[in-house]
Amino acid sequence: MPDPNELLSLLWQQSLDHAFVLTDADGVIVGWRGAAERLLGFTEQEAVGQPISMIFTEDDVSRGAPELERSIAQTAGYSEDDRWHMRRDGTRIWVTGTLTSLRSRGGFAGFAKVMRDRTDLRMAIEQVRNRLDTLEMSSVSRDAAFARIAHELRNAVGPMSNAVELLGLAEGRSGSDRFAIALLNRQLDMMRRLLADLANAAQVRAGKIHLALRSIDLASEISEICRTVADRIEARRQKLVVLMPPRAMPMRADPQRLHQIVFNLLDNAIKYTPEGGNIRVKLTDESGCAVLRVQDDGVGIAPAMLPVIFDLFTQERGDDDQASGFGVGLAIVRDLVAAHGGTTEARSEGKGKGSEFTVRLPFESA
Repeated sequence: MPDPNELLSLLWQQSLDHAFVLTDADGVIVGWRGAAERLLGFTEQEAVGQPISMIFTEDDVSRGAPELERSIAQTAGYSEDDRWHMRRDGTRIWVTGTLTSLRSRGGFAGFAKVMRDRTDLRMAIEQVRNRLDTLEMSSVSRDAAFARIAHELRNAVGPMSNAVELLGLAEGRSGSDRFAIALLNRQLDMMRRLLADLANAAQVRAGKIHLALRSIDLASEISEICRTVADRIEARRQKLVVLMPPRAMPMRADPQRLHQIVFNLLDNAIKYTPEGGNIRVKLTDESGCAVLRVQDDGVGIAPAMLPVIFDLFTQERGDDDQASGFGVGLAIVRDLVAAHGGTTEARSEGKGKGSEFTVRLPFESA
């Protein structure tokens, strides 16, 4: 059987990844083993007898990091630190390390510091951080651009709507003229809704939206919103079942924003449920939260889409594999619910198996 002490000695001598540095109680180096020379550049003869602070950066030395590390290790038994250390040639390496307090029968004996060079990991983390910062700046710029574009387009839609209205007032219009005017009105209505959604999304993401909270009966408000889509439900021969609690459900919320939340969920269900399909709206009281569920037996959601379904401009495809809508409505739902202190969730068993959207709102919104 191999001698454990001999194996340990071989580890200290031959380790290629881990540096082992031994110091006395004052932090003076007495042992320099393993990959210490390869990682830090100092030979054992150069290191032994020197304070361990020689491998710390000037900033860490000025802040007393070597002394603090020893103090924590002596009190708690060990100290874990990930930090920059200095090589003999003046370059820095990112080191993950543990300083362990060593005790013998005679009491406290010194410290053992085990280190590993993870500069590669640090660089990867920095790259990810830089990319996230870049994406955040891009997102802020994009939201500002959306807000400006939406504002300019809304200014253009107003005169167009007035012109179409004047055309409709003129007498003696032929059937084809009336058809064209009705078509223009429908398209302008769609543009107004889209621009309003874009403006709302930009405002919420920029933190510029303000909630006008007041006391409401949530059950009554949702029932009223469901009635506003009755014509669309009937036109598509769909069946809408609304299940509300038998009593009032008072809470504080912004009624206008609440209408946007529920309407967008209903609009999504109507859009992605085929003719003759079923939609269910259910409101319950669960653990101090009002829980609204909008369920349908429509086209469903692919598993890969569930994590991003509430992201701006995410578009699920219908039965004809064509994207429907602009991917704005659900993003507004998520942001407005979050502004009320609530959460959103989407579930689906997969394509063709329907979907369920759940909104949880605390009764006392922040």
